[in-house]
Amino acid sequence: MRINLTKKDIVNSIYMQIGFSKKVSENLFDDILDVIMENLIKYKKLKISNFGTFILKNKKSRPGYNFKTKQKKIISERSVILFKPSKEFKYYINNND
Repeated sequence: MRINLTKKDIVNSIYMQIGFSKKVSENLFDDILDVIMENLIKYKKLKISNFGTFILKNKKSRPGYNFKTKQKKIISERSVILFKPSKEFKYYINNND
C-alpha cells in the first residue's frame, strides 16, 4: 500500500504516458500547480470538473490548550484549504476497490 506520492512520481508518470522529456514534464506539472494556487488565492474557490472543488477559508484566532504543558495559548488567525470531491470522483473511489 502506497502512502506518499511525490512530485518525482508524478513527473515520471507524465514522462512515461505522454513521452515528453522529464524536464518538460516537470515544467508542465509546476505550471499546473501554479495555475491552481494562483486561482485559489485570487478567487477563494477553484472547481476542477470531475475532480472536486477547493475552497480557501479564513479561520479566526481562538483559544487553545496544550495538554502536555498544560498551557493556554491563542491559536493565530490563518487560511485553510478545504476540498470537496465531485460526484464523479466519489463514484470512482467507491467503485474501484
